[in-house]
Amino acid sequence: MAKQSTIARRATVVALKAYTPKSSAEIAALTDLSVPSVNRIYGEAIKRGFDPHRTMIDNQYVEDKPGSGRPTKHDPTTVEIVLSKVRLDRYGREKTCADLAGDLSKLGINISGTTIHRILENAGFRKTKPTRKPGLTKKMRAERLAWCLAHEHWTKEDWKNVIFSDETSVILLHRRGGYRIWRTKDERFLRSCICERWKGASEFMFWGCFSYDKKGPCHCSLPETGKEKRDAEKEVERLNKEIEPTLRTSWEIETGLRRLNMRQNLGGRKPTWKFTAKTGKLGRGKKGGIDWYRYQHLILLPKLLPFAQECAIQRPATLVQEDKAPAHNHYIQQRVFDAAKVQRLLWCPNSPDLNAIEPAWPWMKRRTTRKGAPKTRQEAFAAWQVAWQDLP
Repeated sequence: MAKQSTIARRATVVALKAYTPKSSAEIAALTDLSVPSVNRIYGEAIKRGFDPHRTMIDNQYVEDKPGSGRPTKHDPTTVEIVLSKVRLDRYGREKTCADLAGDLSKLGINISGTTIHRILENAGFRKTKPTRKPGLTKKMRAERLAWCLAHEHWTKEDWKNVIFSDETSVILLHRRGGYRIWRTKDERFLRSCICERWKGASEFMFWGCFSYDKKGPCHCSLPETGKEKRDAEKEVERLNKEIEPTLRTSWEIETGLRRLNMRQNLGGRKPTWKFTAKTGKLGRGKKGGIDWYRYQHLILLPKLLPFAQECAIQRPATLVQEDKAPAHNHYIQQRVFDAAKVQRLLWCPNSPDLNAIEPAWPWMKRRTTRKGAPKTRQEAFAAWQVAWQDLP
């Protein structure tokens, strides 16, 4: 197509030059060529035997001259082989042009890395960083598909009922986003020209929530003190004494029914009740941070559930969105939601960031560090609470 259009344009130039009184400048303007190109095309046609009084315009007078260089190696077969080598797998996409040239030499194709680079560029390929995304098992993929199919017909009015909640990690002494400064060549190591990096800078978690038309409460988490840990252990022990009879009764019923349904009488000892984490015993992890207990007592009970109940006055179908982080997905949290008569909308594990609150975190991190990163937790807490109030 490109060759035919080139021949047609050259034929147009020859025809206008031979059979019309138009000047070379006028023909150049009509054909989008330069004046020297118009004169060169017509001159070549005359040299090849074109006579405006005796001969008709034929391809032999206007087609391009054969190239004097070596034949191109961009033939369709070679191009297809190069692209298939790149697209074969992740290893193929990581190869350098020199590696690809070596692979093709084993197939009897003598081609340079520069030529391969040109082929890839012409095909739209660029060497970039790989796209990062959460890893997904077959079970996760199935759960995500089922979740999407269950919510594909939700309207804007349905999503207005959702309270979006999430938390983000805040690192002290760290300024968010790239920025530039004015300095001379000799001022490189002046204190005002240095961005300092500190090892072991402490961090905290910031939590917030909002619905379609209401901004909810926020929370900055302080490290748990020794007294709080001891009080938490006593509270967890009290809860275990409270829930053990119910869990034991449920376990005995399920175990008895399962054994009755067996076709053959099972040998060995009869199962005995053991109150462990597998059977529902509550316990706290040793990693620190926000676990189910702290999330429940610092955020869920005093802040999130009251906000959900407030939203439910105007929107009875209010749902609280949470991801399946261990602190949220612990079985005891569902009992708290049921007691408060609030429904949950759980995100799938390793789901993409569909949470509407996600874009708030980069905005707040830039906002709280635009005049320099806070140096203490107290400064950071105050800055983040003000930013949450200013969040549009």
